[in-house]
Amino acid sequence: MRLFELVKYGQGMLEESGVPDAEIDAALLWEHASGMNRTDMFFERDRDISAELETGYLELIRRRCTREPLQYITGVQNFMGYDFCTSENVLIPRQDTEILVETALNLTKSSQKTLDVLDMCCGTGCIGISYGLLRPDSKVTLADISGDAIRVTRKNITKLCDEPERFDVINTDLFGGVDGQFDLILSNPPYIKSDVIESLMPEVRDNEPRLALDGKADGLYFYRIIVSQAIKYIKDEGYVVFEIGNDQAEDVQHLFVDTGYDDVHVVQDLCRNDRVVYGRYHRK
Repeated sequence: MRLFELVKYGQGMLEESGVPDAEIDAALLWEHASGMNRTDMFFERDRDISAELETGYLELIRRRCTREPLQYITGVQNFMGYDFCTSENVLIPRQDTEILVETALNLTKSSQKTLDVLDMCCGTGCIGISYGLLRPDSKVTLADISGDAIRVTRKNITKLCDEPERFDVINTDLFGGVDGQFDLILSNPPYIKSDVIESLMPEVRDNEPRLALDGKADGLYFYRIIVSQAIKYIKDEGYVVFEIGNDQAEDVQHLFVDTGYDDVHVVQDLCRNDRVVYGRYHRK
């Protein structure tokens, strides 16, 4: 079978299985299976494909047909311009979360000092690592309760960071194993209501770890804990910056204000959905 015929066949299999963006995924899985880029695919579209490579590609297509996420099949997801390793036991980095990193960079752009940063519930480490790479005078601590997340975060530090000594990784239940104080505490905690998870698309519902999704009954469980406990770990005039669900801005703002934070603001994503809430804490 020729290259273009094989990829078109893979696309058809994905479409029959109801996979969104079947054309894009078929091409990306071919790139992963073959090592080709999109330009190679165009110029070699009539190339005859070996039986071994065809079999390997179609196996990846079959996996995607079961609605296994593309990022778990390829083992990588781009975030803030960096290719992060992923695994089936860690939440997949999402483009919306880049707003959190961009907000944190904007809040600290005028600071001339070395910044201490905590990425709480770090998952792949994409938030803290990206901030640290884009702000090379920072020191970043990444924390997660999941041992799988810790292993993936360490793998990404090794892969992406020329100065790994600037990054510290802690396996901890929230602040239980955290020491010191921070200029920034960044977090994309689990925030989906427990009874909503079953309504999510199968890529998320059936594949991504519940531990990284479930925000308990009202979705605010982890926000309450982090907002209240962070006051012990945030430096004077430091910021806590959260990703939120698009219907949670008002509730999270109230949590900040009721706990004594000021300069509380909401940041919207490119689709004008509420995506980030942050607050600053003044020590008295």
